[in-house]
Amino acid sequence: MKTPKAAPAREDALRNAAEVRKAMVAFIKKHLRPPTVQELAKATGLSDKTVKAHRKRVKLGDGSENVYQQLTGDVLLALHARAVGYKHRAVKLIAVSGGAGMGSEVERHEYTEHYPPDAAAAKLWVQLVEGFSEKTEKNHTGEVGLTLNFNYVAPPTPTPDAGH
Repeated sequence: MKTPKAAPAREDALRNAAEVRKAMVAFIKKHLRPPTVQELAKATGLSDKTVKAHRKRVKLGDGSENVYQQLTGDVLLALHARAVGYKHRAVKLIAVSGGAGMGSEVERHEYTEHYPPDAAAAKLWVQLVEGFSEKTEKNHTGEVGLTLNFNYVAPPTPTPDAGH
């Protein structure tokens, strides 16, 4: 007797599952909490029923209950950036006075913000990624190689007729 083959997944079901997963990850990154069914439905344009069905099967990270595990990669990248230092474009808005009674004008100045390497972040990076530890443990096995010999000579036992 032949075992029946599972029906191939419908293309739209695969696409919908991918959309729900993508929307979940984006929502968690933005709001730092899992989304509701209604929030996912709004983000994907799918019905509540469809979202509910796919949401049950979505696995984030290694599939554990911890939905925030999906953010681990982002956290490691941010930690690395802090460890080695980074820079980014920024804008400074400055109010410049036009003089007495002339009001003021807002000027926009673009610049590059620099952040030097952070020693604490570098240490944490090496601990997490490279397995570095400040604690040193020594395990001694075998013999120490030191031999102690005691040559103890017991005094003779006194006798009752020893000259008294």
